Amino acid sequence: AHVLRAEGGPPQYDKTYGKIATVETVGLGSAMIHVECDEPTGYQPGHVLALEIEHNKDETSDTNAKNSQDAANNGGWMRGPYTISRATENSFDVLMRVVGDKSKTFSLASTGTSVRFGGKFHTPIIDGIQKDSTKRVVLLSTGVGVGPCVGAIEDALKDTSFPPIELYASYKTKEEVVYSEYLDGMAANHATKFLWKPFITSDTGRVSATVDNVKIVAGAPLSSSNDLSLTDTHYHLIGNAQMVKEWKSGLEKAGVPDEKVTVESYFNGKMAPNQDAIDNISTVIAASFSKVTV
Repeated sequence: AHVLRAEGGPPQYDKTYGKIATVETVGLGSAMIHVECDEPTGYQPGHVLALEIEHNKDETSDTNAKNSQDAANNGGWMRGPYTISRATENSFDVLMRVVGDKSKTFSLASTGTSVRFGGKFHTPIIDGIQKDSTKRVVLLSTGVGVGPCVGAIEDALKDTSFPPIELYASYKTKEEVVYSEYLDGMAANHATKFLWKPFITSDTGRVSATVDNVKIVAGAPLSSSNDLSLTDTHYHLIGNAQMVKEWKSGLEKAGVPDEKVTVESYFNGKMAPNQDAIDNISTVIAASFSKVTV
């Protein structure tokens, strides 16, 4: 059983071997790691796993002391938690932001490089959405949080009964945008079921920074807004913990039920949410969807 167990020290998990098939640069500073394996994994977009790669001191001379010690304790393998972007029966993809020694090692790996993986944590994005009581799905991501969103969208579009999906993906610069042409193509091929918009925060500020930005998310262009109440949209928030906290708090304040909000935070956990951002979110969302009795 692939289960992460966090009690009593580092998580313990059954380890399976795989090989890196390809490493694809999909945006400035982002790499999609494609892993193939011999046995079924059962992974879905949004699952979290532990992924390991051998510590090559020649390639990562800047390895920090914590990672170096952890690798030494793990038989020479560096490891970290990563979120599944997409998966087939015998393969999976992980989108990484290349910012440190572990992600650098993965990004430099050649085809055939051995990896180890295990654990299965978190609820897949699709499984967290009650599609029978949902008329609209909004995915809000920052940075590489878009990876699992893309995989979930691919799976959802195969299900004709799944509600329309809107993806709002934030990046600091235009060069960091992931899968822009691919997402444009999906939107064109599924015009009534999927749309997406990148937010370049160096130009527009964060999605929650202004009322006008939040209104874009509240616009519901694939739905008749007169037909939507606060209970009809499911929001999945993934990425920067400050963004996740602000939107979760703002949606709760607006009256969106807890079961209509799912989250995964990547980093920035100590950053306090901005109260103005929370107010922007709650004000716009409540005004946009509270005209229908909840």
